[in-house]
Amino acid sequence: MKASEALALAKAADPDVVSVSSQTQIARLWAGMGSIVRLQCKDSSGNSRTIIAKHINCSNPQSFGDQRKAASYRVEATFYASDYCKELSDFGICCRGLHTEDNGKGDITILMDPLPNHTINFMNGDVAEAAIRSVAKLHAYFWGNEKANAAVAAGLAQQGTYWYLDTRPDEYDSMSNRGLSGKLKKVAYAIDEALKEHKFQTICHGDLKACNMSLSSNPSYVTFVDFQYLGKACPAKDLAYLFCCGMDVDGDFMGRQEREYLQLYIDELLLNNVGRDKKIPLPTLEDLKEALDLAYCDLFRWMLGWGIWGNSFLQERVERVLSDGTIEKLCQ
Repeated sequence: MKASEALALAKAADPDVVSVSSQTQIARLWAGMGSIVRLQCKDSSGNSRTIIAKHINCSNPQSFGDQRKAASYRVEATFYASDYCKELSDFGICCRGLHTEDNGKGDITILMDPLPNHTINFMNGDVAEAAIRSVAKLHAYFWGNEKANAAVAAGLAQQGTYWYLDTRPDEYDSMSNRGLSGKLKKVAYAIDEALKEHKFQTICHGDLKACNMSLSSNPSYVTFVDFQYLGKACPAKDLAYLFCCGMDVDGDFMGRQEREYLQLYIDELLLNNVGRDKKIPLPTLEDLKEALDLAYCDLFRWMLGWGIWGNSFLQERVERVLSDGTIEKLCQ
């Protein structure tokens, strides 16, 4: 962008900025819809200041996929301009939003503070536990239908995550009608409905890959970015994606590690006051395992139409759930 444009944006984010010394593109957005730029600035006292600018151009999206992406960027802009972002950034869960611009025609700019550390490349051990604590803290903030519905009314997505069935008709149609894929295809809508109506609801991040987080200033937690798919969902959907696509799990994940991670998640929910109100109960280990069975099947349904990736335990888990009668019980 022109130097004058960069300075105007930086001053909108921080009126004390007097100059922009450099602009560095650090990422391009999906489908050529823009870029992320790092602005190195100086304030009136001569101090250095870094501002991240996310520029989005999603005007007149044609394909179903591009329409989904355009809607997701509007959700993200809404989040960074909200009190939700301000309060969650105080907890270290997200970067502080500084300024947003949206001309209503698909040109959107989001200005924010940078991540406190480099993005994560390998997630296990203490880093994995930090991620789980942060997911629990995010979920606790929006826990329950009342809070989640209020967030949707404020502009977050009616459905969180990017793989939910309503937004993936092409992938559903691409699923084979035979074998495991055929079995899952037959119950896909029942699973989707069971997750929508599940007794536990919150606002999910929706894309918990390692590259969308860094260690926070408190190493017991992480800081998230990429809030495009922030919306209402059963919390197990975030956990399923994190376990399958975000973490580096060991060979005994289903026998031991999953249980330990779920207990850590429950402990963090409790620390953040979930369960203190009897109307909004704290989930048990058994509650979360049942919800995860639904969420694992839901995630694998999308993968069977799009491409399988992530940790290999997922297919084994789905095969078991579909063969032992678990799914029929959960979808009743």
